[in-house]
Amino acid sequence: MKRFSGTTKAEATSGIRIGIAVLVFALGGIAACATNPVTGTPQLSLMSEQQELEAGTKLYPLYTQLSYGLFQDEALQDYVNSIGQRLAAVSHRPNLPYAFNVVNSSDLNAYALPGGKISITRGMVARMENEAQLAGVLGHEIGHVAALHHLATYTRQVFSGLLSAVGMAALQTAAVPAGGLIRQVGLLGVNLTLAKYSRDQEREADKLGMDYMARAGYNPAGFVQAMALLMDEMDRQPSLLESYFSSHPLTSERVADANQRLSLYGPELRTPEALREASFREATAYLRQVQPAYALMDQGKTAMKNGDSRQALQLFQEATVRAPREALIWVYRAAAEGEAGLEEQALQSAERAVSLYPDLFHGRYVAGVLAFESEDYTRSLTHLKAAERLIPGQPQVTFYQGRNFEAMGRREDAARAYYAVLKKVRKGPMAQYCYRRLVQWGYLRG
Repeated sequence: MKRFSGTTKAEATSGIRIGIAVLVFALGGIAACATNPVTGTPQLSLMSEQQELEAGTKLYPLYTQLSYGLFQDEALQDYVNSIGQRLAAVSHRPNLPYAFNVVNSSDLNAYALPGGKISITRGMVARMENEAQLAGVLGHEIGHVAALHHLATYTRQVFSGLLSAVGMAALQTAAVPAGGLIRQVGLLGVNLTLAKYSRDQEREADKLGMDYMARAGYNPAGFVQAMALLMDEMDRQPSLLESYFSSHPLTSERVADANQRLSLYGPELRTPEALREASFREATAYLRQVQPAYALMDQGKTAMKNGDSRQALQLFQEATVRAPREALIWVYRAAAEGEAGLEEQALQSAERAVSLYPDLFHGRYVAGVLAFESEDYTRSLTHLKAAERLIPGQPQVTFYQGRNFEAMGRREDAARAYYAVLKKVRKGPMAQYCYRRLVQWGYLRG
């Protein structure tokens, strides 16, 4: 059989030159001045509006999966989207194809992708008390989009990372191990990387968010309340806000500025009615019903990290009893049952998760692994293929596809999968297994 070949030094040098030439050409061809819709002034941008829209369309489903999928409450999704659309319509970029959703992460976070694709977590919505608080957070994210903060951040990252990007290309071309270990457990092995904003960008988004709230008829005090909520949670449970504060640094100065800005808005808006508490409580009724079950799930995750698998399993089982329709909780229960050696129960729980939410990466991945361990290779490959479609290129998915092929006697397919894993992962048990098999089968020299 044909061996997988390495890369010569001459090929590596040629690859580096080509990579630099392509990158320089790309920078020269794309760089242009865009007019900032908020300030009316020109600014350098490496991304056209069409490219921005295409990037948002491509990234939004992926980031939703990385955030544990959609929270499965269609009424709440429609409600949040309607509020976001109302705010976007009075923004400085009202004609973008905005989209808003609630992702199922327990973290307190919200983020905007290029082109007006905006998400807020279940954890954050669950801690809010009125619609104005929700509008404040969504308005802030719209402010980032309206002021082209993504484009400015993208431009800075391209220029500052130019040399390091070329260096990394050289390492990869020369077949030198470069890159970190990706954790094998798909449930906890995906990381969400978000744009980091400057203090000036955060202050501008604060102001814009409050202005959009006022234009849409909301009490801008809701924004201040949302900031106070975040500050309180930071004092109580700082780990819950790691994602938010890494991309949205919140300072006492920003809180003070928002408080002072309240006096700029007329008294007709600063009323309890304009906070819209009743409509919010109605729309979040199911979320508040299942939130205690998610609290048990989070306690179970902590128990798993602390090595108390028995306590974790009890917590996950109780959580599924309290919220039997929540697929993500069933995923964690399946993982815990698998660790406990309850293979049949684990696979049943994973299949339950898939039936409740077929398009959840975490459910498909865990079901695929558990089916493999139960020697149901065809079922395993079905789930892993679905997982690959939802989040492409995950090495742990490719690895278990290879394990299935190997068990089925499809050595050629297994070898391709193992080689694909080694192109991304160079350390740890998963990489060692792939390397060992490829050497044994004669695809690589030891």
